[in-house]
Amino acid sequence: MNTPHGATSWVEISLDALRANFDAVAKYAGVPICAVVKANAYGHGLVPVARTFAEAGARMLAVTRWEEARDVRRAGITAPLLLLTPIPAEVAAEAIGSDVTLCVASPADIEALEAGAREAGRTAHVHLKIDTGMGRLGVADAEAVATAQRLSDSEHISLEGVWTHFAAAGTPAGRKQLDRFEKVRGALGKHAARAIVHAANSAATIALPAARYDMVRVGTLLYGLQPPNVRAPMPLQDPFTWYARVLSIRTVEAGGTVGYGSEWRATRPTRVATIAVGYADGFGLEPSARTESFTEAAKAGARLALVASKRRPSQRAVTIAGRRAPVVGRISMQQATIAIGGISGIRVGDAVAVPARRLLVSPAIERVYR
Repeated sequence: MNTPHGATSWVEISLDALRANFDAVAKYAGVPICAVVKANAYGHGLVPVARTFAEAGARMLAVTRWEEARDVRRAGITAPLLLLTPIPAEVAAEAIGSDVTLCVASPADIEALEAGAREAGRTAHVHLKIDTGMGRLGVADAEAVATAQRLSDSEHISLEGVWTHFAAAGTPAGRKQLDRFEKVRGALGKHAARAIVHAANSAATIALPAARYDMVRVGTLLYGLQPPNVRAPMPLQDPFTWYARVLSIRTVEAGGTVGYGSEWRATRPTRVATIAVGYADGFGLEPSARTESFTEAAKAGARLALVASKRRPSQRAVTIAGRRAPVVGRISMQQATIAIGGISGIRVGDAVAVPARRLLVSPAIERVYR
């Protein structure tokens, strides 16, 4: 274990695992990869991971925010870089001057890009996004041809890509989106004759082979994770392990409580350890991004009821000495307490492996690369 000196919590990232995943996906897809490194490379660390995928042979890297693109360029990474969302007009010239490929998601984006190109004294390279059902960004079917023509006629813009994004590639809706994209793509004709075509995210790379086109735009699979509604047919490695140190060990006598609110009470003498990680670090947090509906509320309630009735094991646990150790009491801001009664040989300073939603692990937690 590559423990940082003095650290009480850290994340180990295996660059070898990331490279192995990249190679496995590339072999399976059979076309070049646009490696998605948005959101701090899915929590793995933007710059080290972007550099790793660039060196592995990614045709492009992709981010969603200008700040991310700027940080990649400032790190000296020169690989082709695609910004997946429209850029603020006031930084268009800087982005064009930094050789960032920009997204056109509306005819209204074009004027600012032309102005930015004139200011930068360079051509703006763009990919035109088509909305085929995701409903967030992209030109509608009816305006796609006119937008592509305007881009191809511009003296300051080079239309170098056409793309879309799937809402649910692993379901029948994905096939419908692909059919819709095919119709639009065919209608663009000479206006996008030399454009790179890309549509497949991780799920579509597996579920919709016809969507692979000239390049697949992959994130989830590269990080060893499974996309929704499909299973990866290629071997994937987990590059992410979160650790925290044991701060103290003690025995709580029968009737003693642990944590805020005194919600957990020992029914017998219980050996516990306090570890240096809490909810402010991302431990125990779950994303709450689904729709606010009766259906989703019922599903969430059912999951909690199963755990409370002990019919499903709680996810509030860590691994220490190869054994599962459940959390007792509330998780605090930067500490948690675990029961270690049946696990021998545990000492203060030992490291426990902490389960995590990777994107929720605080960027303040140091990433160590090996």
